[in-house]
Amino acid sequence: MQEWEAVCETEIKRCGEVLQRHRCRPVCHKYGNDDRCRFLFPHEIVDASTFDPETNSVVLMCRDANVNYFNPYILVFCRHNHDIKCILSGRGAKAAMFYISEYITKMDVKTYEVLSLLSRAVARIP
Repeated sequence: MQEWEAVCETEIKRCGEVLQRHRCRPVCHKYGNDDRCRFLFPHEIVDASTFDPETNSVVLMCRDANVNYFNPYILVFCRHNHDIKCILSGRGAKAAMFYISEYITKMDVKTYEVLSLLSRAVARIP
């Protein structure tokens, strides 16, 4: 069991560094976010997770300001990046709903490409 725990700990660190570490790129500064990362990096360092009754939110522990919040088991067994957030209600829930809706319905084909195809198809109709 100790060997498994050691291997798992090593994998968490390796996968965390490769998959969860944020590095700002041009996409981070879209939509007028010239002076800050739109994904809110770096995070504030927090020693322990707590509940904030004033904002009705869970503040997650953060040991590294440039690493996404993650679940170590999801990280190691699925080997993909993810971002864990506690969304109880309000603005956070609404923002998450819009983000998820946009993400799952996004098309691989750009709107202008679809319009061009439709235009050509309509032009061929006798």
